[in-house]
Formats: sequence, structure tokens, C-alpha cells
Amino acid sequence: MLSKYSKMLLSGLGLALSLLAPVAQAQNADLAGVHYPAALKVEGSPLVLNGSGISYRAVAKIYTVALYVPKKSNQADVILSMPGPKQLRFVMLQGMRIDEVGKLVTTGVENNSTRTQFFGLIPAIRTMGEQFSRIKRMSPGDTFAIEWVPKRGTVFFVNDQPAGLPIQDPEFFNAILRTWLGKTPPSQALKDALLDYRAPPVLNALD
Repeated sequence: MLSKYSKMLLSGLGLALSLLAPVAQAQNADLAGVHYPAALKVEGSPLVLNGSGISYRAVAKIYTVALYVPKKSNQADVILSMPGPKQLRFVMLQGMRIDEVGKLVTTGVENNSTRTQFFGLIPAIRTMGEQFSRIKRMSPGDTFAIEWVPKRGTVFFVNDQPAGLPIQDPEFFNAILRTWLGKTPPSQALKDALLDYRAPPVLNALD
């Protein structure tokens, strides 16, 4: 049984760590040899690194991904409703056919949308597939980005070159983002990493 004084010290330590967390979260990220800067700009608007993680297939590392937003949050709903540009940025660790990327996105959109929402997004998904068909394959080290720019739409980039014209459906980017941040992500650990989520300390267990 801890004394009242000891519990006060632990509570104070928890508060101090929570106050320090935003400073730590603003740092660059280095994953599997891939560097993600703490900030970047999209169409002149500054974005900050919200979180980053690695996608695995069994034990193999497939890609790294980072989420850039106008303001950090560990709540998916807050990020989805946040105005302004956003970017998902990937670096491939394994070779992958671009149609596999398209299938991943399409499945994620379907799994995290209502039936009505998904059918409404089919034209945008079809346009995405047409853009991807010109690329064929991505190699280790290649970059892939999905960018949302208000009043322009969703733009896909491969090695920093646009894959096609912006897809203007205003719901499409958030539908894609829910692939990783929705209720049915491919990996809960990766979702938590993109949200930079840390479970709060359980102090009441000390009572």
C-alpha cells in the first residue's frame, strides 16, 4: 500500500509527463531507415507530423506511413473533421504492384463506410484506379502520398509527381483516411501510431 505522499508524487509525475508529451510529439520520426520531418507544407499551408508507423504483413515490413495535419490530435474524429490540407505519406519497404495499393484503399473505404457512402464514392474510386493503372509497380524506397487540398480535391503523388488530376469528391479523402483511422483499420497498432496514441497511466490501481 503506497502512502498518500507517494501517490501524490506519482500523480505529479503523470501530470508532468502529459505536459511534456506535446514537445516529444513535435519531433521528427525515423522508422526502418525512413525519415519523416516534424513539419512540411502543402499548398503553402504548414502541417505538423501527427504520427507515423510501419505496416507489417506477417513479420515482413511492407511500408512506413506518416500523417500530416494542421494541428496534432490523438482523436480520429477530430482529425477527420479538421479543416485545411492533410497528407498521408508512405515510403515502400517492399516492392508492391500499384493495384495492390488500390485494392487496400478500396477495401478500407468499403469497410469503414456505409453502403450508401461507398456507392456514392464509386466514381472517385474508379478515377483512382485509372490513375494507378499508369504506374504499374512501386519499388522499395518509392514514395506515395495522398493529399487533400480544400477547393481542389484529393491528389495522389508517386515519387512526388502527381498521378493525375485532383479528384474533387469532397468525401473521398476522409473515406481514404478512415482506412487507417476508422473503426475497422487493417491494424489497430498502426492506427494508434498515426494518432500518436498513448494509453493514460492507471493511477487508481494504487488506491
